[in-house]
Amino acid sequence: MKKHAALLATFVVALAARASADPVVGETSLAVPVGTTASLDVGYARGLHCDDVTIVRAELRADTPQSNRLYVTGLHPGVTQCRAGTLGPPTVLVTITVTPPR
Repeated sequence: MKKHAALLATFVVALAARASADPVVGETSLAVPVGTTASLDVGYARGLHCDDVTIVRAELRADTPQSNRLYVTGLHPGVTQCRAGTLGPPTVLVTITVTPPR
């Protein structure tokens, strides 16, 4: 029983350490002025869908062998959502607020 508890404790610690190093997974928000590009690490999420492509131009690009990056350029003021990870986990839902240019 002690052996199983020690293994479980080791697994939990390793999982917690891995989670703290992971990119954003789940749901987040991003504010981008018109004409500006912002980016977000989305891990190895593959596939991209945005609700309103008149508000943002979004692109998913390979960043490292273990990570992709979502690039979002503000086109017009408004709010829309993009999901990176349409082909399965991980998935990141990003609520994007495009503000007037600075």
